[in-house]
Amino acid sequence: MRMLKVQGKGRVNLEPDVVTLSFDVETKSKDYAECLQSLNARAEDLRTSMTAAGLDRAELKTSAFNVRVETQYKDGQHIFASYCASHNMKIELPVDKELLNRALRQIAQGHSGAEIKLNFSVKDKDALRKLVLLDAVRTAKNNAETLASASGMKLGKLQQIDYGWSEVHIYDREASMICDAPAVMQDVDSATDIEPEDVTAEDIVTLVYEISE
Repeated sequence: MRMLKVQGKGRVNLEPDVVTLSFDVETKSKDYAECLQSLNARAEDLRTSMTAAGLDRAELKTSAFNVRVETQYKDGQHIFASYCASHNMKIELPVDKELLNRALRQIAQGHSGAEIKLNFSVKDKDALRKLVLLDAVRTAKNNAETLASASGMKLGKLQQIDYGWSEVHIYDREASMICDAPAVMQDVDSATDIEPEDVTAEDIVTLVYEISE
């Protein structure tokens, strides 16, 4: 029995429907208590901005918290320079330009000095994976039909489907900005006129068919 093995690459583009705002707040001081106090004040300023934008401040979650010692190398030894404390937080929002503008405007008017990263994605990733697999199988089948026809063979029954254990590759879209003073976003409409690219997902499947003359 002759066999024909073909691969099909599925690729799907979808408009993002969720955006995750990740905030990185950092402070430095030679005094440990002062360093933490300043960091907590900036984090609270960020939460206050969330409330002012009409969001639930409780949805702003901590993803990382770190305090480290920074040193300077001088005269052959490392000398204490300062404490550096950082607090990373994130919140997920629907992709709504008005809501995003309002949130970023309030943050910019505060004094958190946060570095902001925006990650655009799709909420229902399972549905996206299924669409990718459907497209991959459809592409593989078309490839099999083309190859069989070109070689003068008849395509028979599907005997096997091979699919790797790896996850479907999903490529989110990112943007970033720093809000260190109210003046950063004096013209908020132009500053946050963000049009994210579509989220892309792709994967490969292999089909094995019977072929005959």
